Amino acid sequence: MNRITCDNDCANAGWKEYFASGGEWDLHISVAPETDLDGVFIAFCHDEQEMIKLHGWNFVFSDITSEG
Repeated sequence: MNRITCDNDCANAGWKEYFASGGEWDLHISVAPETDLDGVFIAFCHDEQEMIKLHGWNFVFSDITSEG
């Protein structure tokens, strides 16, 4: 897989898109398919256009991949 560097790369790679809410933080992210959202994982942040590491137990996730 090529390095993810933009929104389009996530879509082309089949990554799932989520809104992650955690206290004062709301993030628009994409993650690789089959990612365990309850652990520590790497995600692409659509707001900052960069890869980030998240501790999933700190967030509530809303799947937006299927929204039109």
